[in-house]
Amino acid sequence: MSSNQSEKKGYRTAFKATSLFGGVQVVTILIGVLKSKLVAVWLGTTGFGIMGLFNSSINLISSITNLGLQSSAVREIATVNAENDILKFSRLIKAINRWVWFTGLFGALITICLSSWLSRLIFNSDKFVISFVLLAIVVLLTGLYSNHYALLQGTRKLKSMALANVYGALIGFLCSIPMFYFFREDGIAYALILSALSITLVSYLYAKRVKTVEVNQTFKESLVTGLPTVKLGFMMALSNISVFFVQFIVKTFITQYGSLADAGLYEAGWVINAQYLGLVFTAMSKDYYPRLSQVSGDNVKMMSAVNEQGEIAVLILAPMIIAMVVFLPFVINLLYSGDFINIVPMTKWLLVGSILKAGSWAISFVFLAKGAGKVFLFNELGIKCITLPSYLLGYTFAGLLGIGYAFVFCYFSYFIWVAFVAFKRYKINYSSAFLKVLLITCFFLFFYAVSESFFSTTFLRYFIGCILILIICFYSFLELKKRLIN
Repeated sequence: MSSNQSEKKGYRTAFKATSLFGGVQVVTILIGVLKSKLVAVWLGTTGFGIMGLFNSSINLISSITNLGLQSSAVREIATVNAENDILKFSRLIKAINRWVWFTGLFGALITICLSSWLSRLIFNSDKFVISFVLLAIVVLLTGLYSNHYALLQGTRKLKSMALANVYGALIGFLCSIPMFYFFREDGIAYALILSALSITLVSYLYAKRVKTVEVNQTFKESLVTGLPTVKLGFMMALSNISVFFVQFIVKTFITQYGSLADAGLYEAGWVINAQYLGLVFTAMSKDYYPRLSQVSGDNVKMMSAVNEQGEIAVLILAPMIIAMVVFLPFVINLLYSGDFINIVPMTKWLLVGSILKAGSWAISFVFLAKGAGKVFLFNELGIKCITLPSYLLGYTFAGLLGIGYAFVFCYFSYFIWVAFVAFKRYKINYSSAFLKVLLITCFFLFFYAVSESFFSTTFLRYFIGCILILIICFYSFLELKKRLIN
């Protein structure tokens, strides 16, 4: 195979995975749109805030107690699966399953023990103690279904993983509707439980199709077999803890020094940014990570994969981001209601910052694929020392808009940070082709985001915006065509 053909194959693999999970994400986005609309109409900004704080609490506790097993298991499963040793593979899976059950039950117990404290800390009230006790079930289920996804991801059963995502989200949504409608705010905890239970059951049905054999394994053997996974996972867990800790502190800070309604607005803006751009980042985490792990011994191949994935991600994201930024007021009215229109300024900058996020994520997976847990942790904790004060200062001085500015600043810093560390340790850097694509798309996005406030009329703003959408779409199409077609 020629060098050019090999390069195009890499681009096609990245594009294929993005397309597959992009299709999945379209379905889950539609489900999310309906769910967000119902919550916005039935529960309002306050209900959105409560649900966001519940989710942040669950994620924080899960990240602390699960030892990062879901993420580290992907690398271990992918590595052992490549050896085609069914006995060794089965031993690893059994060991990981036991570790997951132990950490999940431990997390549920911790949630119950902290329920009173969490209710008072977050809401200044004992009203939500029972809700936090119930959410212990979600903490356990989160560990179980994440383990199912890790098995499918590590063995690269991408189609099964995609179907599990779709059916789990759909069934969970249908089960949660009655909870929101009949019980309103009191039904949020029950809705979260039913959603987690649906995802767990569906993902289990697909995960059990992965071929394993019965092995006799004592609990001591499970402890030893799963220990390498736990060691890497512990480093990743600390990183996840930092992510959820930042979100937990920021939402609590907004609630205490702003209002619960502000926390709901923040959550709504964050959902738009995270969920509706999630197809690219989902592809990067679900397919790109195990694929990168398989070539982790060859830095040249890793650098090619990094730049290929980065270019594909930016070229797909750019048209989506500019379209959402231009029509953001319409999008927010469609997804939520007029009560949420104040999130437009913040969300605009969250979306713009996501183009830098795509570039930095492409290279940040190098450290995970290498199994360099300490380096990965150094990167993640280091940048969180910038992120948390930036968000808090941003909100203090400029409200929710300040958080949007802080998001862009933090991912710009992270982009430079991980690029520097990857080059110093592995001589892996961004290619000129990737930097060119990124700079061109960033120029147009930042130009519109900064200049739209100076447009004298709404018509002019939409007119200029539509022109930029056409330019970026045409540019992305030409660049993708160049990379994917002979």
